[in-house]
Amino acid sequence: MSSDPEQRYFADGITEDLTTDLSRIADMFVISLNTAFTYRDKPIDTKQIGRELNVRYVLEGSIRRAGRRARVNCDGPGRLDSFRGE
Repeated sequence: MSSDPEQRYFADGITEDLTTDLSRIADMFVISLNTAFTYRDKPIDTKQIGRELNVRYVLEGSIRRAGRRARVNCDGPGRLDSFRGE
């Protein structure tokens, strides 16, 4: 993550928008934005996050912005059933 406050603000806005949009899907359990941000900038495995939050899917990603262009990269959702003992 960039140390540039503008990049951080932009990335936080994208995260907020994605969280809000995903939460509008029926039967979709989405953790709160504050909970998601507790994992920001921490070198932690997404499988561990899934176990800690008792969730089936974890979506992670990055965003890069240069001028008026942005590149968004999302990875997931990854199935975590086997890590929850199911």
